[in-house]
Amino acid sequence: MPASHLPDQDEIFRDICVVVLPLVLFVFISVTATQRLEHGRISSSYQTRLDQVQKRLHHQEDLLQLIMNCHPESVMIFDLQNRYWFVNQYAATAMGAEMKDIIGKMPTRVIGADTARRLEARLNEVRKTGQSIKAMEQSTDSSGLPRFVQVHYEAIKPSSDFPGGVMVREEDLTNLIVERERRETMLRQVIGTLVAVVDRRDPYAAGHSARVGQLARAIAEEMVLDEKMIETAEIAGSLMNFGKVLVPREILTKTTPLSPEELQRVRDSILTSADILSIIDFTGPVVATLRQVMERVDGTGAPQGLKGDEISITARIVSAANTYVALVSPRAHRPSLELKEALKQMMRDAGKAYDERVLAALTSYLENRPAKLDWLTQTKHG
Repeated sequence: MPASHLPDQDEIFRDICVVVLPLVLFVFISVTATQRLEHGRISSSYQTRLDQVQKRLHHQEDLLQLIMNCHPESVMIFDLQNRYWFVNQYAATAMGAEMKDIIGKMPTRVIGADTARRLEARLNEVRKTGQSIKAMEQSTDSSGLPRFVQVHYEAIKPSSDFPGGVMVREEDLTNLIVERERRETMLRQVIGTLVAVVDRRDPYAAGHSARVGQLARAIAEEMVLDEKMIETAEIAGSLMNFGKVLVPREILTKTTPLSPEELQRVRDSILTSADILSIIDFTGPVVATLRQVMERVDGTGAPQGLKGDEISITARIVSAANTYVALVSPRAHRPSLELKEALKQMMRDAGKAYDERVLAALTSYLENRPAKLDWLTQTKHG
């Protein structure tokens, strides 16, 4: 080719640009389009997964709400600022508001100021100590009737999404407590009637059963027993002589010392009391106590020869109370003993007939209680 017709560098560059640039531009557009398609596909997949997670969470939330709404007690959850984070329908109804109108609000805007302050104080205490709280609260309903609610405060395990949460459950025990009080009132009336029957049968021992019950309760309280055992000692003491209704009246009113056979018949009547009263559904082990009041701590008693701690503490208490009341009370065949002399006489049988701890509690009560039982303060002291 002649030199005059050879392409210069500018022509070569232009030719290259004409051929190469479209290819580069095509590749760039293709890559960009591919990236956008891939990004769109990933975004679409991510959005789909996000929608599925949100749908699952909403489903679980609806399921939790359904379960909590069927729960027969108020359930509430509070956040770190003591705002309502969750309430079930039962709680909302009790507060007289819609659930949506409660969530996110402070207690002072939903319930009374005093109740709200007490609630927030306990929420803060649970967060501070990490310990659950159980409290019984009494109030009145819209009709003025008493309402008893047991409230449980429980800390929720903290997380980054929900720190300091506390769940509160309110269990309405009104019906249970009212029914229990009604039952206890009826039981007291039955016990009073049974004791009156015994008093009419044995006029010389009038008031003895009630006094044994009172003193048994005093001893049990001195020993710091729980309320159930204190009530058991009192009821068993009041009823231990009920079996006397089957003892002939001439034995009960006899003015001379009882014969061994007559004395055994009176003692057997105490065990008969347990058999007769076994049909009553006492809250505590009253009948079991009555079956053991004739036992002695040294094992020489009746009917099983139990010894020491094999004998229930309530039976040991009632046994000592019964003897003490009998000693300081006059009978048809003997006068009464003075209080100190009666205690001194029982001390001779400490560890034999009577539990030493029970006698110590009896002594402590007699010496340290300024306001003793009326019938004791009216008895002549030695």
